[in-house]
Amino acid sequence: MFFVRFTVAALPVLALLGGILWLKWRAFRAAALAWLVAVAGAAVLFGAGPALLASASAKGLSLALLVMLIVWAAVFLYSLADDLGAVRVIASKIMSSTRDPLLLALLLSWTFSGFMQGIAGFGVPVAVVAPLMVLAGFPPVRAIAAAMIGHSWAITFGSMGSSFFTIGLVMGVEGTALGPMLALLFFVPILVTGLSVAHIAGGWAGVRRAAPVVVVAAIAMDLAMWALNVLGAAPVSSMLPGLLGTLILWGAGRTAFYHQASAETEARSPSGLSFRWAFLPYALLTIFSVLANVPAVKTNAAPLRFALRFPEQATAQDFVVKASSAYAPIQLVGHPAPLLILSALITYGVYSSRGTWKAGAAVRAWRATVRQTTGTTVAVSLMVMMALVVADSGMAAVLAQGAEALGREIYLVTSPFIGLLGAFVTGSNTNSNVMFGPLQLYASQALALSTVLVAAAQTLGGSIGSGVAPDKALIGVSVVGKDVREGEVMRQALPYGLLCVLSIGVQILLVSAVVRP
Repeated sequence: MFFVRFTVAALPVLALLGGILWLKWRAFRAAALAWLVAVAGAAVLFGAGPALLASASAKGLSLALLVMLIVWAAVFLYSLADDLGAVRVIASKIMSSTRDPLLLALLLSWTFSGFMQGIAGFGVPVAVVAPLMVLAGFPPVRAIAAAMIGHSWAITFGSMGSSFFTIGLVMGVEGTALGPMLALLFFVPILVTGLSVAHIAGGWAGVRRAAPVVVVAAIAMDLAMWALNVLGAAPVSSMLPGLLGTLILWGAGRTAFYHQASAETEARSPSGLSFRWAFLPYALLTIFSVLANVPAVKTNAAPLRFALRFPEQATAQDFVVKASSAYAPIQLVGHPAPLLILSALITYGVYSSRGTWKAGAAVRAWRATVRQTTGTTVAVSLMVMMALVVADSGMAAVLAQGAEALGREIYLVTSPFIGLLGAFVTGSNTNSNVMFGPLQLYASQALALSTVLVAAAQTLGGSIGSGVAPDKALIGVSVVGKDVREGEVMRQALPYGLLCVLSIGVQILLVSAVVRP
């Protein structure tokens, strides 16, 4: 009987994977099938009634709204900055910062791409960086692969922290507990992705030559990520470390160990936008993110939130879901979306006063946002609904019982690979966290593991998996062209991703000896 229950509990995930991999469906179609399979299995075999299924699905929509508000606002701000020429100015400033090919590869593919992921996501770093790498003289396949693996460290805290907030909500872990530990654990993937870019760009000789500056930059970036999470500024915990790493590499280019940088020129767009004004939206966003987490501000703004109440539910087999008085609350001040919109409004005011605002820019940015996120919105909503049905019906608890057979040590090492699998298939760390978060939660409880540590393992693996997913290769090939095939790019990028996730698994196993449940 357990085998039957385990199989039915696994069917929603198998339906999602099969729809994407075997039937070649778009993610939202596969997610719809997975939700229907979850509802049927929960009702027929796990005793979930209509009220429980409706409650779980509604909770899924509430969680999806919290996450997608971040994504919509982040993509809008990026699209606005791109339309105004700010992105081109920032990119050209990076391109002109050094003549050293190895250092330029690290600047573009590792640190600048991390900055880009912090503000946008959705493959934007690959779309922006890969053509710049080709322009700098790198072969197209290596250029795309370097951009894919190079930005993957920034995905969890990218898009204003959407994946980070998702794993915390799905696994019931407070951001104040998860953020600092997760940031410290990110040292390994930051370091390994940097060395991977050096190897792609220059082979083992490039790794040896780049190692000193990569280690220094990785330490500084990780400490900045940790400090920002201690301050409660998770939404900018990829953007600012990426910018810091870029500044460190820029400084390294002025040492005798690397080639001298090119002559300084003030990068401007055709409209006359300078670098410091191009960076204005993100400077504002950083300031607002820090201010929103000042204790006095957080305390006074705490009542300004929106959340739904859900009553206690139980299946016919006595699996109980506790009541929630405020599920997935959306804070007016603490949520990233209002901060993003406020940054955009102030940018409009400043650019208008300086004569650098383009008429219709906001409308074009909104249209780009709708075009880019509609499919993702539907897919994420259905996936979260599926995940909550699996969790609230007791199906995830049955899957966790099966995971017990692996044992503590093996599960700890393999837990990041679960995150990688979900992100590799769906192309999204957020989707992976939604899909496998409930399983990771119940497995951590069944094996008496730290839920915070397992949550970190899940999203660490998902971060790397999203970076080397096939959709990122497709984006790179589409923008670079030059008769490059996705398969060539995947063969170049995937081994680095697998090595990085293996190193994460070993790190999780070692840390588990210190961190207790």
